[in-house]
Amino acid sequence: MADGYQVDPDALDAAGRHFHAGSDAVADAAALLSAAQLVPAALGEVDAAHELSSAFATFVGQHGDDLRHGAVWVDAAADGLTGSATDYRRTDEDAAAELAGLGGLP
Repeated sequence: MADGYQVDPDALDAAGRHFHAGSDAVADAAALLSAAQLVPAALGEVDAAHELSSAFATFVGQHGDDLRHGAVWVDAAADGLTGSATDYRRTDEDAAAELAGLGGLP
């Protein structure tokens, strides 16, 4: 193609699969982080055990939420890639059918 650009729908699909896998990994990390606990009794006789435990719970909650949101965003990007691949294929097929209808393609 002299001007414009070419798109490889298979490459978009492959990238989408990688993004979906990445999204799953981030979601798994969020679940693991959200399950993490720091029980004050596990710290022994530390004066600030309850404060540390509470701070840890806040940290885990906030960052677990961040990771869950990130997983959704990565998954949406994956859907965009695979959706674009589908759209490019459909556009190519429609153009080919139109040309064939005009006698331009066998």
